[in-house]
Amino acid sequence: MAATIERLPSTELRSDVYRRGRNRIQRAVTYILLTAAALMFAFPLFWTVSSSLQTWKELRSFEPHLLPAIPQWGNYAMVFSSVPFARWMGNSFLITAITIPGVIITGSLTAYSFARFNYIGKEIWFVLMLGTMMIPSQVTLIPQYVLFFNLKLINTYVPLTIGSWLGGGAFMIFLLRQFIMSIPRDLDEAALMDGASPIRILWGVLLPLMKPALTTVAILQFLGDWNEFFGPFIYLNKVDLFTAAVGLRFFQNIPLESRDPRDHLLMAAAAIMTIPVITLFAAAQRYFIQGVVLSGLKI
Repeated sequence: MAATIERLPSTELRSDVYRRGRNRIQRAVTYILLTAAALMFAFPLFWTVSSSLQTWKELRSFEPHLLPAIPQWGNYAMVFSSVPFARWMGNSFLITAITIPGVIITGSLTAYSFARFNYIGKEIWFVLMLGTMMIPSQVTLIPQYVLFFNLKLINTYVPLTIGSWLGGGAFMIFLLRQFIMSIPRDLDEAALMDGASPIRILWGVLLPLMKPALTTVAILQFLGDWNEFFGPFIYLNKVDLFTAAVGLRFFQNIPLESRDPRDHLLMAAAAIMTIPVITLFAAAQRYFIQGVVLSGLKI
C-alpha cells in the first residue's frame, strides 16, 4: 500500500485527500441542517406533550416551562372523564374504516380505466375530473347540505363517507393512475393471453404491485378524515356523533364543574389525537415514501 501511495503523483494525492475532506464536511453540514430542521418541526409536538403534563397555573405562568415540574398524568384521565372523548375518537375511527376501503376500491377501478383503456372522451373526462380539484368546497356546501337534508341524512355519517365510494376524489384517482402507468403493459398482455379478464388483471396482477400507492392513498385518506372539521361540524349536531376534531372544539367551549382554565386538558386531548397519526405513519412510512416517489408526485 505504501509503495502504491509513493507512486501516486503528489498533486493527485492532495486532490484525493481534499476531495475526501470536502465530502466529510458536506456530510457533516447536511446532518447538522437536517437535525436542526427535525428539531424545529418536532418542537410543536414536544410543546403539546409538555403542556399536557403541566397544571394550568404552570401553563399560564409568566415564565414558560419547557418541562413540567411534576408530570400531571391525571390530565389525560380528566379528558376522558369530562367529555365522551373515547366515543368521539371511536366515531373518527368508524368514519375512516368506511372511507378507506371505498377510496381503495372505487379509486383503483377509476384509475385503472384512465390508465389502461381507450374510449371516446377519456381525455375530456380526465381533465374534468382534475378540474374538480380547483372548486372550493364552500361553493358546493349549500347544494350538498340541501340534498342531504331532503334525503334526511343529517346527523348521519353518509354525507361524510359517500364520496369515498364514488371514486374517492380526483387527487386519489390521479395518484393511482400515475402509479398504474408506471407498471409495464407487458404484464397485462401476458395475463390477457392466459385468458384473464380486465377485472382479473387488476385484481391479480396490478393491485399486488400497487401496494405502495394503495398504502399512500390509505394514509392520506386517514389523515384527511381524522383531521376533518368542516364536514362533521356542518352535518353532525348530536354530541354522541361528534368526531374527535369537532369534539375537541366542543370541549373547548362547554362549561365544566371546575371554572379553572382547561388549556392543559385541551393540550392533553390534542396529544391523544396525534397518537393514531404517528403510529400509522411510523408503521407504513416505507410504503408511503415509496408510493410518492414511484408515482412522481410531490406532497
